Amino acid sequence: MISRVAESCFWMFRYMERLENVARLLDVNLLLVLDANLRDQERWRPVLIVAGEEPRFLERFSAAEADKAERVQDYMVFDEQNPVSILSSLRWARENARSIRETISLEMWEALNSFWLWLGEAGRRRFTRDRHDFYSRVKEQCALFHGLTHNTVMHNEPFNFMRLGMLLERANQTARVLDVKYHALGPTSAERESLAESAQWLALLRSCSGYESFFKQASAQLTGTAIAAFLMLEPDFPRSVLYCVSRAVNFMNRVRGQGNPMGERSAAALGALHRELEQATIRKIVAVDAGIHRQCTRIVQATADICDAISTDFFDPPLPRMTEFMTRGELAQQA
Repeated sequence: MISRVAESCFWMFRYMERLENVARLLDVNLLLVLDANLRDQERWRPVLIVAGEEPRFLERFSAAEADKAERVQDYMVFDEQNPVSILSSLRWARENARSIRETISLEMWEALNSFWLWLGEAGRRRFTRDRHDFYSRVKEQCALFHGLTHNTVMHNEPFNFMRLGMLLERANQTARVLDVKYHALGPTSAERESLAESAQWLALLRSCSGYESFFKQASAQLTGTAIAAFLMLEPDFPRSVLYCVSRAVNFMNRVRGQGNPMGERSAAALGALHRELEQATIRKIVAVDAGIHRQCTRIVQATADICDAISTDFFDPPLPRMTEFMTRGELAQQA
């Protein structure tokens, strides 16, 4: 498979996962501001901070606009100048899909194209009427696309790159969603939690579709640290950071195959993050100041570095030196 196709597969699924998680991020904040009595600065600005868009937003709008629900949501959903908005991410996912139309299935293309058309006029109408319903529809469309992919294409190299991109982006975005709590309310106290904190922890569970899974555990305890441990370190929950990284290791191995030196740097970085998460416990994490925030920041940075390494290893590798193609005789003659 040529690197251009591999890169488009990888990024198409990163963009789809990113736009779904922007919808989750906005939805959890929408629930939070209804359930918790927060100051204006604690309502919508954390969404911009966690998405990494606060500096860009403040360049275009006043600081007061960062505390307004309408402005922030419109910026994160429909703003074409925002590279992580739902509209921008879907546009680039569709462009990547169009460039590899022969690789993906007809069902995938039709679902993606229908989603793009819906996000126009019909999506804006639904966004105006019912925000929660709009975000739910976005998540449903992404789930449909993932399901069609899993059931209509060959599970070979293109599929492996699709899944690898999705899993790394999901680990990154789960850490970002979890970090909303820190930027809205501050560090978690293992001994005492306010009603606002409890409301936010439950909202975080719902935003990651983990509410039922969490409470179906025999040892489930309704505390912030238990929920943080579930979203970060639960090996069997498909949106936890540990699960995503663990599965990413599997797809990295499938991409590389046996005895392939390509991808050594990215595989080593991914393996190091996996081992770190396997050895981590929630007690160790919360034992330090702002521990959950620190761990989330570490995960976001580590996954970004791994994606950069994958780009270098597989999509834009450095050209080999001429000496690698020279015979021993030619090298001796030059010496």
